[in-house]
Amino acid sequence: MREFIVAATCALVVAGPAVAAPTIDVAPLAETTPNAENDGNDVAFWLHPGDPARSLVLGTAGTAGLELFSLDGKRIGAFRGVEPDLVAVSYGFALGGTVDTAGLVVVGDRASGGLVALAIDPATLAVSRVSREPMAVHGEIAGLCTYRSPDTGRQYAFVTVEGSVQQWQLDGVDGAVRGALVRTIPVGVGAGYCAVDARGRALYVAEEKVGIWRFAAEPETDAERKAIDLVAPYGHIAKEVKGLAVYRANDATAYLLAADVKPGRFNVYGLTDDAWLGSFRIEAAQAIDAVGKSEGLAAIAWPLAGSAGGLVAAFDEDNDGASGNIKLASWDQVAAGLGLASASDRDPRKVAPPSVHTVEPRAESVPVENYGDAADDPAIWVHPTDPRLSLVIGTNKKRGLDVYDLAGRRLQSLPDGRMNNVDLREGFMLGGRRVALVAVSNRTTKGISLYRIDPVARRLVDVADGVIATGLSDPYGLCMYRSAKSGETYVFINDNEDTGTMRQWRLVARGDKVRAEAVRTFKVGSLAEGCVADDETGALYVSEEDVALWRYSAEPQGGTARRAVGRIGPGELTADAEGLGLWAGPNGTGYIVLSNQGADNYAVFRREGDNAFVGFFSIVANRALGIDGASETDGLDVTSSPLGPQYPRGLLVVQDGRNIGPNEPQNFKFVSWEDVERALLRP
Repeated sequence: MREFIVAATCALVVAGPAVAAPTIDVAPLAETTPNAENDGNDVAFWLHPGDPARSLVLGTAGTAGLELFSLDGKRIGAFRGVEPDLVAVSYGFALGGTVDTAGLVVVGDRASGGLVALAIDPATLAVSRVSREPMAVHGEIAGLCTYRSPDTGRQYAFVTVEGSVQQWQLDGVDGAVRGALVRTIPVGVGAGYCAVDARGRALYVAEEKVGIWRFAAEPETDAERKAIDLVAPYGHIAKEVKGLAVYRANDATAYLLAADVKPGRFNVYGLTDDAWLGSFRIEAAQAIDAVGKSEGLAAIAWPLAGSAGGLVAAFDEDNDGASGNIKLASWDQVAAGLGLASASDRDPRKVAPPSVHTVEPRAESVPVENYGDAADDPAIWVHPTDPRLSLVIGTNKKRGLDVYDLAGRRLQSLPDGRMNNVDLREGFMLGGRRVALVAVSNRTTKGISLYRIDPVARRLVDVADGVIATGLSDPYGLCMYRSAKSGETYVFINDNEDTGTMRQWRLVARGDKVRAEAVRTFKVGSLAEGCVADDETGALYVSEEDVALWRYSAEPQGGTARRAVGRIGPGELTADAEGLGLWAGPNGTGYIVLSNQGADNYAVFRREGDNAFVGFFSIVANRALGIDGASETDGLDVTSSPLGPQYPRGLLVVQDGRNIGPNEPQNFKFVSWEDVERALLRP
């Protein structure tokens, strides 16, 4: 279990106070015609899909619209359907079912107070609007950048508004661009310009008089931030920082450029180690004046205008007293002067297919009633006669147990203690009849809580024979097992301590109550929580969070012998490894599903044989249903039983550690196993 991380916690790790570093001068290659109404401040490059020489420099001109310039600085047109203050370009957007290689242009529109999407016709260079309604951000837009996820292929716009960063997902719907707000990240009152390194999955935000922050760009990630640099005397920024841009030279090397306003220079940082590598100024040359106060900044790593390494564009507010304009400089000069890398043959217009298998939830539970790290583990009960009446039982480790229907509505809430993990087994003989028995680790009583399911009322009924004390300091993970050899029903429970102590208890009926007898104790080695037992094969799977997924015998005489199914390490699992579930197919086939919490995804192993690794998948937002994805998952459960047309091949339920759509207490996401099979398991 990873403790819930509050949005925008920060790690202040920077190089320290300003020290000597090279500052070089570069000559401008060209400058644009001055802004028509002296009302601009941002810049972006648009790469022509067929002829790089016809690529454009886009400049925001406020009331004068979006201005289009050739690479030699000539104004070739303006689109006055918006009043833009900021502009960004993204490639690989699917509009009308096909991927557009011409690039999607997004502007922060002063007139509407929102984001507007535009397209440029490669043949005529005419600009058209491709979003029917502005995406209202409800505040003054201070920064804008776009991001295409290399994992999922989804497109996003980041916009800074009133000290926060809003992340919008952009989708092509009925031939138009539509946006949906997926998360908001607090930054600070001076939050402004931003830039994205797509390959590094990183968002950079300038807090003008404080410094530069880095965040993870994927929506289902921590909102933790790291300081890249700070304003003097704590860092290398003279007084305030404005425009940001990312230049990626190759797969391994990228740089962040930042406009350091007071000295009129541009700082360069290596994105491998966040080191300040020096600065450059764009000085006067060839009848072009130097860049004075600069805000908007862009960089492109593609051969253009005679510069093999690409170009840097800076909006010059001063422009020697005239209306502001855009100065263009060669990246080759910057790279040569500071000893940096130049672009390889990576074409920014060409995007790779998504690298991650993804599924979308089909439903979600209502949020739990407590904020913070509260929801933890689910268990699925299949109704014996009508699958539509099946239940999901979820723990709230700050309060108790909740019972949900398949639509995610809460049917029952039991405030019986700090419940952590839950599991159930059918067919337990109690009071002369077979019942579905539910076991829960209770951190308040330091015991095991037991319930039976009333299938008619669809409620839980307490059947524990008093408090079943575990003798553990903090009962943590729990799973159940029914032995095919003996027919006995057992509970495994582990301790929230460093040795990973696990105890096995046999459940015994006493009239209409149940008591427990300890039959086995062993140590996993370090902290462990998630476990699942396979009744048919007699295997017990335990996730030792920072070490491995282990397979033991589930029988009480099983001892300590074990085999690693998957290990924590590069190219394998990512700490913490947590929740476990079993999808049981016929004849011993099926899958073990593991919450690979540190990577915000899920690992699948085969149930049969040596438990061969199958792959990872992620749960991403279902925009059509307004359900966010799932991440930082503690517990999960899965069943192979058909549960109606929504879940014909079974149901996967996962705890969502970051319920961001909208920001609410944690909840549980419901995923059709059919979708997992389609994404990951079918050729």
